[in-house]
Amino acid sequence: MVRNTNSTVIGIPSRGRRIGSFMIDFWFSLLTLSGIGALAPLGLEATRTGHFVWHFQRVYTVGTDGVFELPSVLIFMTLMVLYFVFPLTRGKQTVGCFIMRLKTTPPFGDGGRFTFRAALSRTIYEFRGLTSVISRDWKRDSEGRTWYDIETNCTVVLIGDD
Repeated sequence: MVRNTNSTVIGIPSRGRRIGSFMIDFWFSLLTLSGIGALAPLGLEATRTGHFVWHFQRVYTVGTDGVFELPSVLIFMTLMVLYFVFPLTRGKQTVGCFIMRLKTTPPFGDGGRFTFRAALSRTIYEFRGLTSVISRDWKRDSEGRTWYDIETNCTVVLIGDD
């Protein structure tokens, strides 16, 4: 996210490239955050038993098992959404967008940053658009924008490094 290169818009990305980018980002965030999220239950079990191990298994429950279930799921989901929101607020790319050479540009130019609210709205629409493949229309306008691009007034472009 700190890479400062000059990039130029070289075209409109294909649907497959956009889906590939989202899948890379989704799995990257899922695998990264789930590893970090596993430390809380491991730490709680270490406190309870007196020694830390990287895995544990038991056939019984204890009173602290329910302590982290709902809060950890909510925190995990929030962090996963923020993985997509934060780069937009910085005017940067996610890992998937970097690999697939995509950039989401705000309505006021390809070098700008989204506000937090606009980035959050964009992320929510993107999740809805990509997870409702059957119920949504995959038509795109002349600029290659999908319905959620039009709804959030932004454009996804294919970039090349100078």
